[in-house]
Amino acid sequence: MSEITRPIHKVADILSRRGQTIYGREVIVDLCAKTGVSLMDSFASNMSEEDSDASLLVFVVSYAKLNPAAKLTVMTLSRIHNVMIPEELLERRRIFADILDSLSEFTHEITERLRG
Repeated sequence: MSEITRPIHKVADILSRRGQTIYGREVIVDLCAKTGVSLMDSFASNMSEEDSDASLLVFVVSYAKLNPAAKLTVMTLSRIHNVMIPEELLERRRIFADILDSLSEFTHEITERLRG
């Protein structure tokens, strides 16, 4: 495997590996197909160096839209690797609204399970 040197490539590689573990291989394969990013043959990612920065950015932004935890991961990795992501992803109100919606769904599910 060649060494990954581009920051956006590093972020996309981490997300693809993490995503396979958390969301399943099929979800990440579908996401790569929709965003035009080449995919790995196994859990060891072999994203092509030919993938454009633009297509990798689309993959990263699409990954962030999976759920609030994915968005937080993208924001953290982007900051660590100094990758600029679209402003729409950084809107605080939207982030908090997504988290509150998820929390509401979670508490509703727990309440329903406790009621039997």
